[in-house]
Amino acid sequence: MLIEDVLNEFKRTHLEHIEDLVVTNGYEGGKSVVEYFRGLLVTLQGSSAESMEVSVKWDGAPAVICGTNPDNGKFFVGTKSVFAQNAKINYTKKDIAKNHGTDDLGQKLLKCLVHLQKLDIREVLQGDLLFTDNDITRKNVKGKPHITFTPNTITYAVEEQSELGKQIDAAKLGIIFHTTYVGETLADMNAKGGANVQSLSKNPDVFFDNAVYKDVSGSAKFTADETAQFMSGLDKLESLLANVPRDLSGQLGQNNDFVGYFQMYINAMVKEGQLPNNINQFLLGFKKFYADRMQQQMAGLKAQKALTLRQDKMKQMPQFIARVRKPLQAMLTFYKAVQTMKGFVLKKMNQAMTIGSFAQTDNGLEVTDPEGFVAVDRMGNAVKLVDRLGFSRRNLTAVNKFKK
Repeated sequence: MLIEDVLNEFKRTHLEHIEDLVVTNGYEGGKSVVEYFRGLLVTLQGSSAESMEVSVKWDGAPAVICGTNPDNGKFFVGTKSVFAQNAKINYTKKDIAKNHGTDDLGQKLLKCLVHLQKLDIREVLQGDLLFTDNDITRKNVKGKPHITFTPNTITYAVEEQSELGKQIDAAKLGIIFHTTYVGETLADMNAKGGANVQSLSKNPDVFFDNAVYKDVSGSAKFTADETAQFMSGLDKLESLLANVPRDLSGQLGQNNDFVGYFQMYINAMVKEGQLPNNINQFLLGFKKFYADRMQQQMAGLKAQKALTLRQDKMKQMPQFIARVRKPLQAMLTFYKAVQTMKGFVLKKMNQAMTIGSFAQTDNGLEVTDPEGFVAVDRMGNAVKLVDRLGFSRRNLTAVNKFKK
């Protein structure tokens, strides 16, 4: 894939973890975090007037883009490669075989081509595929018969005799739409969060919905005590943010590698089942992680200039961390507090999910939390709230059949 395609793909699909905003955007990112949590507080108090737009992150795969191509008025299906320079757009069975082969991905897309056009999709939508008919299994969960499907790393389960269970059982395909693409041509389209599924034609062969968070039962509404606890957490966040320098982004930007490798180190820790706890140990671990990465790069280099560059970088990073240690400690203290607040929100919002989430273990199915949620502010900016030691760790360590 060319660099232009990579950048376009990143622009269309990348969402930051809410706690990472203070790393990538400094003090202003920290202010955004506080505002996101204020909006979530209103949402979880049950007020619809000023509530924040929240959607559910479904652990579906593959990501499917489909609809009417504005270039020719034809229905198509595809993966995110429909936006690549050498676009893979599928109108027919032959197109799918040519672009994606006849293995599992090709078979999934073929079923999407057959069934999704029954919805009369006039726009271009993106969704996460939950199942096709041969993915459905039946298992007893807590003594009750359930329909289950495992599109990626999470196994979803719904009671077989419930109305939702009957809909899924009758369907040949299930998908959750979460993004609409807008633009005069397919190549120039940009992503817009949300999907108006009310405009789609209903068909029993397709189970579909949008990803909007729905607390139908009211079980995720904050109690008075929870509201007080959450507001106390917000006050603490604002107090900790006051210790973060206004020019944090500028200070961190003095080292071109720091922010990128910081996020790589967090993901490496997640794979090991850890998150930042002791700040001093975290910084020591980061310095070792960075030095190891430079050593790995140097092992594959022969040019002296490139070797010298990485040797210099290895020397400069500890010096840089020592120079900005105080602002880094303030940032990481705020970062940890955001993780605590996020956990509080996730625990409450997970209670509203109508389809059960399970992880497959050596001992069978074990209850787990869903993938997470996406919060969108009034300006249309979005962040994700994900349990990084739960879903993110499973996702980073799993061997996925499809690129999400």
